[in-house]
Amino acid sequence: MSALAKPRNRLLFPVFPRLSARLRSATITIIAISVVAVAVILAAWINLQARAAADRVSHAIEIRERTERFLGRIRDAETGQRGYLLSGQTADLDPFTEGSAAAGPELDVLAALVDADPVQKQRVATLREAMLLKLAELRRTVELARNGRRDEAIAMLRDGPGIATMDKLRDVVAEMQQAENIRLRSLYRSEERRRLWASSGIVVALAGLAFAAWQVLRRRQRRSTELAVTNAELEQMVSDRTRELEGERLRIEALLRDVNHRVGNNLAMVSALLNVQSRQTREPAVKAALAQAQSRIQAIAAGQRRLRLDIETDAIDARPYMEDLLAEIGKSAEGRPISIELDMDSIRLPGRDAVSYVVIVNELVTNAIKHAFPDGMTGRIMIRLARIEQSDEPRLSLSIEDDGVGMPAEIQNKGLGQTVIASLLRSMRATMTSRPLHPGSERPGTCVTIIFPKRDNGA
Repeated sequence: MSALAKPRNRLLFPVFPRLSARLRSATITIIAISVVAVAVILAAWINLQARAAADRVSHAIEIRERTERFLGRIRDAETGQRGYLLSGQTADLDPFTEGSAAAGPELDVLAALVDADPVQKQRVATLREAMLLKLAELRRTVELARNGRRDEAIAMLRDGPGIATMDKLRDVVAEMQQAENIRLRSLYRSEERRRLWASSGIVVALAGLAFAAWQVLRRRQRRSTELAVTNAELEQMVSDRTRELEGERLRIEALLRDVNHRVGNNLAMVSALLNVQSRQTREPAVKAALAQAQSRIQAIAAGQRRLRLDIETDAIDARPYMEDLLAEIGKSAEGRPISIELDMDSIRLPGRDAVSYVVIVNELVTNAIKHAFPDGMTGRIMIRLARIEQSDEPRLSLSIEDDGVGMPAEIQNKGLGQTVIASLLRSMRATMTSRPLHPGSERPGTCVTIIFPKRDNGA
């Protein structure tokens, strides 16, 4: 009882374990979804920050390049001015002309680039003032040289503010480039920190996913273990119950065998009482009737004692049952040279019809022994039992064949045995035919064939 009660107690309140399992599963799912969402948001944020940082780096590099190009235009203009002063060749003024013309636009582009930075914007304004002074000086000296006043131009170049202005331009450009370099280093450090945070976030996300996967795997393993334990308990219950049912089946079969044996013994007792009654009477007709009744009761008793029913199908194996019956009939023909043989397939008979088959076979074989072989004649009786599969509905064929002298007509149509057989055949919806086995011969013999329709169980 303890083995049976344990699983029942486990299944009395299954709602709370299921609810707890569902909550755990939902929690793990929420954690996994949250980790994935955080990873997606983090990746998107890193991508945006990386794009913004790349734009700022490109902007700082462009500012540095523009300052360098602006300073290069001023240098070109100064180089062209000095070359013209030294050589007096008009061709040497080309760098001056190009540099003077391009310096202003370059400074305008630079001013647009630093418009959002007040400090750099102020430096651009300083560059613009210094550029105007420097270009004015260069134009003045070139104009003096063109007018043949080369010495005044050189004196202005040596004593004028041009050198200080050029130094100021270099210093302001250097300051602007230094500021952009500082900004670039800051961007690089920020990018490194961002990458570190991104790597840390990815590691944390992977750790979260690994934890969620471990939890899922652990929960599945726990459920598999619990399922295996439950299956083992159920298998044990089924095994115990199967043993109980098998024992109960064996007990019922033993009781049925005991009941059949007792019924057979009771019928044998009735046969013995008829034998006693037969000895006490002096009338030959009465003795013969009692002997016939005793023979029939003995056959039924023998069949009842040998009844071995299958409790599941309520059917018996026909061959051993018929062999026992014919052995019992053969005892009554001891001393007579008559062989009784059995030819049959592997057939199962309905339990409810088993005794009816006994009575029918007993009557037909007994009649053959009594009437087919008069005056101690030798002979052979063959009992055949087979299925008939030609028709749509399977049937069973029973035939009793002998090689005797044949049945007299009055024996075939009269007698208690024939009446009993006819009654049994009606109840079993069977048909019987009789014919000579070897027509026209000295010993025509007899073949009695009975066709039984299919029953609910049996053949």
